[in-house]
Amino acid sequence: MTRDEQPRQYAAREIDLTVTAAGGDRKYTITPALIDTVGRRETNGDIDTYIDRHGVAGLATALTYAVARERGEVTHRLMAQDLEISPLAAEIVLQALRTIVHEYYEIEDSGASLDAIDANDHNVTDEA
Repeated sequence: MTRDEQPRQYAAREIDLTVTAAGGDRKYTITPALIDTVGRRETNGDIDTYIDRHGVAGLATALTYAVARERGEVTHRLMAQDLEISPLAAEIVLQALRTIVHEYYEIEDSGASLDAIDANDHNVTDEA
């Protein structure tokens, strides 16, 4: 059966989907980065563990901290204090989220990395 109808056209609109956590104290936006992060729980044990302990809302919050950390605005200790988790747990999830942050967000290269600091320390000791 053939129809003589005109082809259909569809328009996609960007939406802003914000979800409030069960306690009502935190809101988070569903973004492509968050969806990708949740999808990686199958292959990343650190992300999987964090979701098991803190839920997707907790992961969304951690992702926000990870972006701020990569921009040099917060440390893992500040995140741990704010979220009442151990500094080790904060550092582990921030490291797990680092690749995702760099894939989805613009992060300026400040020129200061641990590698650069380590290289400078070796130069100082070599000269002494």
